[in-house]
Amino acid sequence: MEGMTDLFPSTSSPPNLFQNPSELVVRVIDVETAGHKLEDDAVIEIGSVDVDLLSGRIFDPRETLVDPSGVPISPGARRVHRITDEALVGAPDFETARAGFAGAPIYAAQRASFDRSRLRLPGLWLCTYKLALRAFPGVRAHGLQSLVKYVPLDLTDVADRLEGSHPHRALYDALCTAVLLRRIAQELMPRCSDAAEFLARAEKVSAEPALLVRFRFGRYKGATIADVPGDYLEWLIREPGMDADAVFTARHNLGLRERAALAAMARPLPAQV
Repeated sequence: MEGMTDLFPSTSSPPNLFQNPSELVVRVIDVETAGHKLEDDAVIEIGSVDVDLLSGRIFDPRETLVDPSGVPISPGARRVHRITDEALVGAPDFETARAGFAGAPIYAAQRASFDRSRLRLPGLWLCTYKLALRAFPGVRAHGLQSLVKYVPLDLTDVADRLEGSHPHRALYDALCTAVLLRRIAQELMPRCSDAAEFLARAEKVSAEPALLVRFRFGRYKGATIADVPGDYLEWLIREPGMDADAVFTARHNLGLRERAALAAMARPLPAQV
């Protein structure tokens, strides 16, 4: 329980977002884009599905292609999602398409910063990637399809909607992410006093940098953070321009080690005989 507390810390005063809710509905959303830098990019497909985290029900699938207003799809993006420029002819413009997904109080996405920056929909946003790092730290990898495989996730109740599609199409990824969020809630909500506390803690985690399980670069690339020497973590924190996720992870783990050392010092010595 202590380890889980460290991974999914309490907020100081969870907001009273609702009284005795009968449902907790989140709109899980995914976008596919033309594959350029943010300032030059264009959304070309949006998909979403709603999930009630209290009952587990997944419902109201929505999807649309989007006119990119002359922005061409990059070859790399086209290889990933397999959407062609020709397929977008006659699609609604971005504002019209976006309006069909607006109005939800809570959104979630696998890499929420990406989808949120493109859609600019107001509301509370949850990041399933960051939450999955807390809920399933032992999983081999935390990309969406890796989580489907290694958690593993049961896609039975969305299988009919997935049929005929493939990963990196917007609705396909939204459906998989909804199952992931439902599984995250099953894992983490029992550690909370109620649904409001879960939501507050999940929002806090989603707003912070990612708490990595392994570094993705450098001398200890691929090593479990617990096995990385403290002097390397201290160096990493001091190094200018370092990746924010890596710095956040280093600070967190140094804090854990400090608390463990203080706890060991406070334990009474065994009696001498």
